[in-house]
Amino acid sequence: MSDATDIDKAEYDSLRAESLFHQTNASAIFGLNLVGMGIGITASTRIDGALAVLAVFSCVLWSRYCDHLMAVFRIAAYVDRELRPRLVARLGDGVLGWEAFLRAERAGKRDHLPRLPSTDSRIGFFAALLAFLLPPPLLCVVFVVQRYPASAGAGRVFLLAGVVLAALVWVHAIVRGYRVNSWISRTDRWIGAS
Repeated sequence: MSDATDIDKAEYDSLRAESLFHQTNASAIFGLNLVGMGIGITASTRIDGALAVLAVFSCVLWSRYCDHLMAVFRIAAYVDRELRPRLVARLGDGVLGWEAFLRAERAGKRDHLPRLPSTDSRIGFFAALLAFLLPPPLLCVVFVVQRYPASAGAGRVFLLAGVVLAALVWVHAIVRGYRVNSWISRTDRWIGAS
């Protein structure tokens, strides 16, 4: 192998490790959100504001989850659109064809494996979206229902300010999720067009 091929192989190995890092972190963030919900709901009986903080926490974790998910798609796009063609041109063989293989499977173009049950790579995205962004408004409603009657004056102002802040963070997280989903769809189609 030439030096350039060795460099490309080292780059590929590095990108695979980075992709695995992002996948592992996304899974850990998803788990952290679930554990955080359990601990936060339990702690809310003793800590004022825990539910509002938990709502914001879930939205922040959602943003981090999206960052890792986009990184995985960027790596896949780079490998399929940049690195693989360089290696194919240099080696003359079909190398690094995993993305093409997956896309052929999704489209039912291979005759040796049955068609995948789902061709949408974003189903996990929507499940995560619900796990991260469904609880915040519910937590805020419970927080207000629990704390509003016992608060008065400045306490009510702080309570409502906390809920408004959580709602603004939640709306931002929803908009970010919409943008990330659109970006993933476009990136997925772009990779498939190669």
